Amino acid sequence: MQCNIILYSIEGHFITFTKRDRGYFFQGKNGEPGSIYPKGIAIRNGSGLFAFPGGELNNGETSLQGCLRQFVEECGNSCFFSYLPINEPKSLLTIDTITIDNYSYPILEAEINRTPDYYTLYLEFSLEDLSQIETIISNINLEDSMNAKSEIIDGKFETYEAIFKEYPFCPLDNELASVKIWQIQDQISEIRSLQYNPTTECYFDMIVYLANTVLNKNIPYCVSYSYLQS
Repeated sequence: MQCNIILYSIEGHFITFTKRDRGYFFQGKNGEPGSIYPKGIAIRNGSGLFAFPGGELNNGETSLQGCLRQFVEECGNSCFFSYLPINEPKSLLTIDTITIDNYSYPILEAEINRTPDYYTLYLEFSLEDLSQIETIISNINLEDSMNAKSEIIDGKFETYEAIFKEYPFCPLDNELASVKIWQIQDQISEIRSLQYNPTTECYFDMIVYLANTVLNKNIPYCVSYSYLQS
């Protein structure tokens, strides 16, 4: 099962990403050490294409845990989520804040959607906070990732762990290339195009759910989809 996360505002803005063509460092799975790749390795499943932070759910992991973990792995080592009451995340209602590079933002609403193939966690922020989150990820986290990649190619880092001593805000995985804010009503043509690629059609469905179920916008591009008609 896949798990994904979308950060949005009530006005219909949401944070989008594109994937890299090649990655140069990745954390290990199941507690194994992370690895660096001076020549890079091809990104599978959508290299260079639109994406939301996401990946496979780990064994024994709840859908909420998986969605939040994927955000931390792909957006920044220093990202973390807080709960109320603390250390008792019994439901989505206990999610309180997200902290990115020492800046904290309140989460206004949280909803998780399950389809046959994936979970998607939707977190609502004020538009101002959403814009600041996008700016930080772009100008600090992904910039750190780019700098780390260059120094791996140059042979500066010999181990995965050395990356984070110099770049503490760097993502744990070198997968995402860029970040932008889209708007569900202003970029209908761009959103609609996602459904025609097998790699990105799931993201189209996630945006449709955001637009017409979470935000109740009733945007026409999605009326033919069966899960909205059920």
